[in-house]
Amino acid sequence: MTVVAIICARGGSKGIPRKNIRPFHGHPLIVWTVSAALACPGIDHVVLSSDDEAILRVAEEAGALPHRRPDELATDEAATEPCVIDVLQHHPAAATANTVVLLQATSPLTLPNDLRAALDALDERGLDSLLSVVDAHVFQWSVGPDGVATPLNYDPEARPRRQDIPDRVAENGAFYIARRSVWDERACRLGGRIGVHMMQAWQAWEIDTEDDWRRLEALAAELGLHPA
Repeated sequence: MTVVAIICARGGSKGIPRKNIRPFHGHPLIVWTVSAALACPGIDHVVLSSDDEAILRVAEEAGALPHRRPDELATDEAATEPCVIDVLQHHPAAATANTVVLLQATSPLTLPNDLRAALDALDERGLDSLLSVVDAHVFQWSVGPDGVATPLNYDPEARPRRQDIPDRVAENGAFYIARRSVWDERACRLGGRIGVHMMQAWQAWEIDTEDDWRRLEALAAELGLHPA
């Protein structure tokens, strides 16, 4: 029974150029996620998939196993799932893994304890897959192409207190865990009986923009966080 953590980090980031190896609170961004996975008891191997030699070198120096992805999986349009499947099919450390932890390098505040608790929950609840989430007790609306807004989860004429909105959670993109059978049968990060691991409110953000970067870097400094 082996668990492999897979991190996909291509070199052609456009929103924040070279973000995966840009220093985040003193360390390259991918080092945070690699270190969290390596420090999690129960994860046997950490594989970093990239088309970029500099990213692969930094990841390997941090303790990850490098995997050079093919060029056709490194385009702007390439989805994450084919990159994970490429690792599962071609990297020896992932070939026999029966549980896959997919981590996002854009969530540097993920902690080893989150990963360990999520792996425990997968087994204890008899789940096939699991995703990380945060509380989302918010009033949700949909805005159509004509600019007209429609409430999704409450009646404006009987407005509840925010805390009384039925339990809602939001995917925060930090990580996903799935049995190997889910990947083999569905080619998807989630499937079958799906559970969640609740993370803290300050772990809600992903890094997509420079504003996100500044916010999370300041938070990491304020909380005294460093790679595990």
